[in-house]
Amino acid sequence: MEIRQLRYFLDIAETQHLTLSAQNLFVTQSTLSHGLRQLEDELGSKLFDRLGRGLKLSQAGAAFRVYAARALQEIEAGRMALADMAGLQSGSLTVGVIPTFLHTLVPAAVAAFSSAYPRVNVVVRDLRAGPIEELLVEGRLDVGIAFYPTERADIETEPLFAERMQLVVNRAHPLAGRRTLALKALEQVPLAMLPRAFATRRLIDDSLRQAGVAPQVRVEMESVEGLIEVCRWGDLACIVPERAARQATDMDAVQLHSPQMLRHAGILWRRGAGRSQAALEFAALLRPADHLPADRVPAAAPK
Repeated sequence: MEIRQLRYFLDIAETQHLTLSAQNLFVTQSTLSHGLRQLEDELGSKLFDRLGRGLKLSQAGAAFRVYAARALQEIEAGRMALADMAGLQSGSLTVGVIPTFLHTLVPAAVAAFSSAYPRVNVVVRDLRAGPIEELLVEGRLDVGIAFYPTERADIETEPLFAERMQLVVNRAHPLAGRRTLALKALEQVPLAMLPRAFATRRLIDDSLRQAGVAPQVRVEMESVEGLIEVCRWGDLACIVPERAARQATDMDAVQLHSPQMLRHAGILWRRGAGRSQAALEFAALLRPADHLPADRVPAAAPK
């Protein structure tokens, strides 16, 4: 079994298409097909079901994918350990980030890391919290950045800061200019919100329910930036994390009277796994004082 075969297999599992994977891997389609056949012959199992021109992981392929990803991660960790000795002169770093932080916390850290270690390739993936945890456990991410607590015992969290939720409106909105607002005042306010599949939406719904408020949700979008943009041009209000609210300098952000409407951000690691020097250096860039509000959570991990 060769490393290149595992790379072929994992890329095909991602694209579910030989032509796309051949392009991604800079090999011919025949070379890719031959490598896949060799791997299947060695394992004695079909890793994919052929569906027309596409491919779908078989039951055996889905099971093998977890181990193949972990094997490559360990090999990459070994390679990075050698690169660490040479001052991070090569290698790669794959980071999973929830959308909330993709446009706020992460870009400055990525730019600083890339400037400091230009020979390390950085891949940042825009993911929800669940897939980040899953891919960390599978060995397909080096580090994750999301809200916590997590739901998996095999994920370890390093707290970064606490973040309040704020109401954002345009400056023509009736609530513009307010510094604070009780949740009860949202009873008749048309809202744009994240879908209920998002943990942030569930946190907001729980807080409103405890306040006896039945929200008037007119619009649902899977992007905090999209919610703010909708509110910029209409009569809607949205409830978003404060870092996202601060990005909208032409909008008004209103503090909400709700101690429950608070999210905790953290760096996620696979428990028990080795951490490359690249991942540790990147994580360190997320911690500078100018990133941390006064209500930073304690340094101890949650129980």
